Amino acid sequence: MDLVEKLVYFSKLIWDRKLTESIGGNFSIRFNDRIYITPTTFLKTLIEKKDIVTIDVNGKVIEGSRKPSSEWRMHALIYKTRPEINSVIHAHPPYSTLFAINGEEIPIYLTPESQIYLKKIYYTTYETPGTDRFAQKLLSGLKNGADIFILKNHGVTVIAENIEMAFAKLEMLEFICKLGFLLKNPRNFYVYDENLEVV
Repeated sequence: MDLVEKLVYFSKLIWDRKLTESIGGNFSIRFNDRIYITPTTFLKTLIEKKDIVTIDVNGKVIEGSRKPSSEWRMHALIYKTRPEINSVIHAHPPYSTLFAINGEEIPIYLTPESQIYLKKIYYTTYETPGTDRFAQKLLSGLKNGADIFILKNHGVTVIAENIEMAFAKLEMLEFICKLGFLLKNPRNFYVYDENLEVV
């Protein structure tokens, strides 16, 4: 499976797991100076290899017949700022987006796994999607090592060294937000474990 095939696979998987809606969200993989990104306003469940657009970090289309996601500026800024990052997933998972709308803290202290993998979270204020101003909202968090961004009244962006880990963090984020919603008062169930480490 090459990188474009992998992007198609995870695009469909994200939709299948109900981690974004129909045309919502955008995903990319970076390889050297190329960014493979999903097209704008396209049903994720129908996406095929030929629909993926290749751009550079300035948004110039290198290959592809469709328009790249309107959020390409966010993807480009992430890759410019964090050279170790090779995948970006921006999605609208319902429970995570609910927390973003309410301006609530993500309850990462409910499980050991979430304490390990979701600890680098950055919360943004609202800005119009697809604009340079919106992309810049992530900059401070990027410079401080965040890899999960809770976007006010919008959704979430998750970044990682590969799309497998970005997807894993996205799904874990949605799982922990669902638990937090169902518990109603998740802070009552927090467990702070300082001895946790990645295994």
